[in-house]
Amino acid sequence: MRLCIARQESKPFVGLGRQDRWLNLSLAAQAHAGFFSWLLSGAELRIEEMLWYVEDLSGTLAGFWQDLDRAGALPSYQVEEPLDLLPPITRPSKIVALGRNYQAHADETGVTPPEEPLFFAKAPSSIVGPGAGIVYPAVVTRLDPEIELGVIIGRRAKDVPEDEAMDYVAGYTIVNDVTARAMQFRDIEERKPWFRAKSFDTFTPLGPHLVLKDEIPDPHDLRITLRVNGQVRQDALTAHCIFTVPQIIHYISTFMTLEPGDLIATGTPGGIAPLDRGDLVECTITGLGTLANPVV
Repeated sequence: MRLCIARQESKPFVGLGRQDRWLNLSLAAQAHAGFFSWLLSGAELRIEEMLWYVEDLSGTLAGFWQDLDRAGALPSYQVEEPLDLLPPITRPSKIVALGRNYQAHADETGVTPPEEPLFFAKAPSSIVGPGAGIVYPAVVTRLDPEIELGVIIGRRAKDVPEDEAMDYVAGYTIVNDVTARAMQFRDIEERKPWFRAKSFDTFTPLGPHLVLKDEIPDPHDLRITLRVNGQVRQDALTAHCIFTVPQIIHYISTFMTLEPGDLIATGTPGGIAPLDRGDLVECTITGLGTLANPVV
């Protein structure tokens, strides 16, 4: 199953997709609020709150879908596939991104692959959704896209054993870790953090959906491809990652508590190259769809 935030007549709603069918989950949940107890207070349905309140999101939503189907209520909430999309996660408590997690990317940047996960932060305010413009700031001299598999945390995670780490994953999405590359290289040379080069507004396109883990049995067996104006720049398999999703979650949760809705960007493969204003960036990952954003 998959979740999205879409607009219908300018009003956002949560969409729930299963195979080729989509429901307006916001309407369905309000009509059956007993299934989502926190809605009884009149709150609107939000994906972040679902991640906080529902431990087994895939199982719960599958059960809700079946209940609606048995009651003959599915047609009342069915919608066409949502196309006017917002980011599926809007304000995680943190974005944790992996650096140099593909050998080819480490090689092209002239550094040795890390012996343990190398992570950094991005500002949550940098998130935008599918179709939104990536703004090329006037102070930036080189702007690069970086396609990455995004992992969305579904349960509070602290000191998580590696063999239990997948139990804390809600699902996956596509991340474009846009980077002010010349600024990043300069900061690295001056031994400064990478934070500003990664955190300009619009530097984290996200989406198109939050694909729950029932649809992705193995996140280490996905093709990851980035195109600019139709030409392939990055193309790899997530199997090429140096550190796996369980290893990453185990390592990060040693240092900080991961909260429901937090986003981990698992690193980019080789093939980085600069963008120009007017370019169209398309990021595709097996089973997750395509995230497209123009550069403005």
